[in-house]
Amino acid sequence: MHKIKQVIYMDSTYLSKEELEAAVSALSDADILRLTEIARIYTGNHEMEADDLVQEAVIRTLSGDRKTCPRNLPIVNFLVGVMRSIASSEREKKEREGDSCDIEKCQVADPDGSPEDDVLEKQLFKELEIIFEEDEEILMLMLYLHDGHSPAEIQKNEEWSETQYNTIRRRMRRKFNAHTEQEHTS
Repeated sequence: MHKIKQVIYMDSTYLSKEELEAAVSALSDADILRLTEIARIYTGNHEMEADDLVQEAVIRTLSGDRKTCPRNLPIVNFLVGVMRSIASSEREKKEREGDSCDIEKCQVADPDGSPEDDVLEKQLFKELEIIFEEDEEILMLMLYLHDGHSPAEIQKNEEWSETQYNTIRRRMRRKFNAHTEQEHTS
């Protein structure tokens, strides 16, 4: 198994350990803020705090125990995938231990909604994350919209022009429509 890992890590389609360290070191404050915001979604279902989840994702990424980041994938997107994996493992671990998810802690939906609405919204949000996992800007837009931010606030926080904001919205709509059409034809 160790030899297989060595071959995987030597594959030129993945970042080397040095390149990975450089990519993590080059994360901007905005990248870290984005990662922390995304981590907040994942931490609702277990005890880990958002900052801890980001730090754990970086540590695991740099440890060399897992496949490294593909060259064609931005490091932020890769770290989001690592965080998703860690959070999923934590949830599964709690389920095996007999702990159930506290709906109040996991709440992603409107506080006035029913528990059924909360579950449906969480499922939809997870499905949307999968659809848009390769597009960091759409994921950020989803988070802001979910938190109730206005277009002006989003543009200011992300330093997007109105044109950039509208372009991201159109791209999101097109990807979603393409995904929906693909599901209907399958």
